[in-house]
Amino acid sequence: MRKKYLIIFTVICFFTLFIWLNCNVFNNKGNSINLNNQGVLDDSDFIKATVSNFGVEFADYVLSKWPNPQNISGSWEYNAGIVLFGVNKIYEKAQDVKYLNYITDYLDCFIDSNGNINWSSTHNLDLIQPGILLYTAYEKTAKEKYKIAAANIRERFDSFPKNAEGGFWHKSSYPNEMWIDGIYMAEPFITRYGYNFGDQDFCYNTAAFQSLLIASHAKNSQINLLYHGWDQDRNAGWANPITGLSTEFWSRGMGWYVMALVDILEYLPVNHPDYNSLLILLQDIALGLKNCQDHATGLWYQVLDKGYLSDNWHESSGTGMFVYALKKAVTLGLIDISYLSVAELGWEGLKTKIVRNSSGQPVINDAVEGMGVQTNYANYVNKAGLSNSSHGLCAIMLAASQMEY
Repeated sequence: MRKKYLIIFTVICFFTLFIWLNCNVFNNKGNSINLNNQGVLDDSDFIKATVSNFGVEFADYVLSKWPNPQNISGSWEYNAGIVLFGVNKIYEKAQDVKYLNYITDYLDCFIDSNGNINWSSTHNLDLIQPGILLYTAYEKTAKEKYKIAAANIRERFDSFPKNAEGGFWHKSSYPNEMWIDGIYMAEPFITRYGYNFGDQDFCYNTAAFQSLLIASHAKNSQINLLYHGWDQDRNAGWANPITGLSTEFWSRGMGWYVMALVDILEYLPVNHPDYNSLLILLQDIALGLKNCQDHATGLWYQVLDKGYLSDNWHESSGTGMFVYALKKAVTLGLIDISYLSVAELGWEGLKTKIVRNSSGQPVINDAVEGMGVQTNYANYVNKAGLSNSSHGLCAIMLAASQMEY
């Protein structure tokens, strides 16, 4: 009789354990672990439980690398601004006030109590980009000096030199030249100014006009990508003497441009006269990016349309920017949901470019060094790929802000 009860007790215990495993197993974060069809724990759940939040990790790296954010580049300009905008995007998702404080520390290094900015008076669109940080800073602190500083940047648009068709020069040292990079440096700022502070006709019209003007010259309608630069007077060393266009489709240049379109359309009213033109342009570019993605790796090449050449290489900053732009555009309903798989494949590829240093901190590799418009293909591909450069850090944090939340 005792043996019979022991057998019954054993069966009950086994059955209870089986039910518990199927229904109530939890990982160390309290999330239920899936079982496969054979009742065996799925390895992917352990991976998910241990995968890092790369956005937070890279933001924390920035704070530890440069405790004083002024030292990121030493001045008010885009190399610092893009890193801090990446941190800004992680702040928006993680809501950790240390990131906001870090951004305002940078702003306060250059903006006095009256909203005056300590910056160069030379025309350079790259100097506009850090201004994008002012909107979050003002929203979260209500400090009037940030609003005044934004107004001071807005005022500078009135004196930008323009080429014969009305396009902003990229810099004073490049007369009449428009680079697709420059759209990102200036137009999201001016769009947000209109949205946040008024002067909407000027702000919205300026952003739309500049974005469409460069596309009207630089877009190749067969592959739906934009050449890196257009020189209105066609005398730059890189410019085709007939079209004024540069020779190649550069990864990060396209990254800047497509991110600009998404960030502009996020705030541009849908009834603006140019909204649909910008939307169609974005949708065309999304198709172009999908078609030139390396489907074996998920990455994009330094020269986008020439992945078949042996000296071309996978470039991480452009890839991160495409991931950000495509995922955000899907989320906003600007492009078809099918592009989500393009962004996801790109994100998986981008993560293969991440390693850890001897301190365990994350490192994003193969972001091409800073560069202007080049004269030929060889000059584009014969550039160094850097580790944890400002461009790479910006791109990985922007991509993570879309893919990890």
